[in-house]
Amino acid sequence: MKTWIYLFGLYRPRLGWLLLAWLSLTLTWLSAVGLLAVSGWFITASAMAGLGLITQLNIFTPSAVIRALAIFRTVGRYGERVIGHEAILRVLADLRVRSFRALAKRPARQLDATRHSDLVNRLTADVDTLDGVPLRVIGPLIAAILTWVCVIVIAHIWGGWPIALIIATGGALTFAASLWAAHQGQIRGQDVIQARSAQRVAMTDHFGGLADLLAYGRSQASAKQLAQLDQAQTTRMRNQEHWASLAEHAVQALTALMTIAVLALAWPNLTPPEVALLALMTLGMNEALGTLPGAFWRIGESNQAAQHLMALETHQSPHASAPAGPVAVMRPEPIVIDALVCQRQPFGHQPLTMTLTAGHPVVVHGPSGCGKSSLLASLAGELPAASGRLMLGNTDALALADDQRYEHITLLSQNDVLLDLSIGDFLRLAQPQASDQALRDALQAVDLLETLEHTPQGLDYRLGVSGSRISGGQARRLQLAALLLRNPALVLLDEPFRGLQPTLVQTILTRTDPWLMTRAVVIVTHDPAALPANWPRLRWPH
Repeated sequence: MKTWIYLFGLYRPRLGWLLLAWLSLTLTWLSAVGLLAVSGWFITASAMAGLGLITQLNIFTPSAVIRALAIFRTVGRYGERVIGHEAILRVLADLRVRSFRALAKRPARQLDATRHSDLVNRLTADVDTLDGVPLRVIGPLIAAILTWVCVIVIAHIWGGWPIALIIATGGALTFAASLWAAHQGQIRGQDVIQARSAQRVAMTDHFGGLADLLAYGRSQASAKQLAQLDQAQTTRMRNQEHWASLAEHAVQALTALMTIAVLALAWPNLTPPEVALLALMTLGMNEALGTLPGAFWRIGESNQAAQHLMALETHQSPHASAPAGPVAVMRPEPIVIDALVCQRQPFGHQPLTMTLTAGHPVVVHGPSGCGKSSLLASLAGELPAASGRLMLGNTDALALADDQRYEHITLLSQNDVLLDLSIGDFLRLAQPQASDQALRDALQAVDLLETLEHTPQGLDYRLGVSGSRISGGQARRLQLAALLLRNPALVLLDEPFRGLQPTLVQTILTRTDPWLMTRAVVIVTHDPAALPANWPRLRWPH
């Protein structure tokens, strides 16, 4: 039940579109049932009129009804396709945005601990499974129930309660048989989803690391593992198809039995056209009832995919279990690094204890691979420290929940992470309420405003996938501009001027100096000489 409450929350924003799609499907099935029934009545009545058994036959009314039902069926099918696809595309967009938002809220250390291929699978296979639930599971169930109820009502009007009872009982047995078949297949469905996930993870790992596999002579072993996973998944899918085929044939058999029962009960008591109408109407329900096994069948797969995304959204940070409460940003008060030891700190080096004050940026330098970036990650709480504290006033920032800690600490890592957004939208990720002028001021500070103004789009210029429409140096400066829109107490910069010309670095330092001087700053660099000589130096390892 918890899973379906979660799914309802996913689909609720598009409920209007989905209801229209479900009603269109119901109209399609009811029109198909009515078209078959009325056509059967009309053909039988016409045959009897030709034999002289019926002296007066109104051919115009049933002909008009048949034409109307044919039009309704076509309109319903077209509406179900168009509206359904529109609804699913909107649901798909919602699911992807929700999934990416869940990933964005997770600290980098949690993402680093999760296999990239597993995340890719959750954002593809699971989302693709759930976007089909409204039209492949919920829609057919609702439309089948409505069609069944309408047929029962019509059967009661034309044939009386005994025939209505037969159709009601047969429909109930069909639902029960579909549920039983679904129960048999749900565990297998969950296995299919889990195996599909493992298969895609293995495939992503294989092709993503193919160069290393070839270099170490492991490509054939990896390919063999992929083949084994593929064979096992093929067997699972074949078994699924076997059960699905049995379920569909069972529904068809039940519908045929209902039709025979209706014929047996109606033949002695009703006219031949009425018998044809009731029998064909019962048989016509096969289109609606035949979808039930497949709809119920997918519940297991849907449940498994929903649980994956629920786990993605509810994954908690290890530091979030005991939040210490919000901390006021205290510019005048010093920030103290107290006996900090990093996990990746070389053995034998002393814990780091120092005071960080606004207006005195600390420049951390040292040989490559010595753990400078790990120091910043530890100060940001991305990499749990082996021991020690980071005191903001009287509060240990490393004990705060992630969202509270990031109100006061900002980390610019070495990796350039850009999304396919406009420049304005990207900068507003840092400060959603920022005005256009504030964005321009930030771009001016990193010497990007003039370049931006040469584009016709201005702030609407799109960055492209992973920032493909701008250079590496521009990407670095754009992230610096986003940083300037925030108001942290502690700023952690990892190679902030990487790849920039010395004259450009000095320009940026001059323009950002008022912002840097009002907060504590730690800068990691391989070129400390490029930074002001009066800034304190710290050689790492300490």
